[in-house]
Amino acid sequence: MTAKLRRVAALKPQVRAPKERERFRAANVEEDWAPRTESGQHVNGEFCQWNFWRFRYQDASGPQEALSQLRKLCHQWLKPEKHTKEQILEMLVLEQFLTILPGEIQTWVRIHQPQSGEEAVTLVEDLSRSKGKCQGKGSLSLVSSHS
Repeated sequence: MTAKLRRVAALKPQVRAPKERERFRAANVEEDWAPRTESGQHVNGEFCQWNFWRFRYQDASGPQEALSQLRKLCHQWLKPEKHTKEQILEMLVLEQFLTILPGEIQTWVRIHQPQSGEEAVTLVEDLSRSKGKCQGKGSLSLVSSHS
C-alpha cells in the first residue's frame, strides 16, 4: 500500500486497500455487534445484506458449513417469514440492478438508498438529466454531500 493510501486509510477506515479491507472485516465485523431483536434476528437489513454478499468460501471450514452459513445469511437478509415472494424478488432484482450500474452511478444511487427498482430507475434518470444539463458547465460531481 502506498504512503498516501495509508494516510487516507488511517483517517477513514472505510477507505482501505482490498486485502486490508478483508483483514479489517475479519477482525472487526463480528456478527455479535449488530443490533438484534429479542428473538436474536438482526435489525439492520443492510448489515445482513452486506454479510450475505461478502461471505467467502474461505470463511467456512468446509462446503457444508459454507452452504449452511449462506442459507442463514440469506434468511437474515431476505426474511422469508416476513416478506412475500414478490417482495423478495424485488429485493434481489434491485440489488442486481444496482450491481450492474457503472461505478460512479452505482455509488450515487446507493447513497440515496432506493427502496424499489422503480425508485432506483428514477434516480438514474434524474442523474442522467442533471448530467446532460451540466455538460457545458464542467463535470457533474456524482458524490453526494451525504458522504
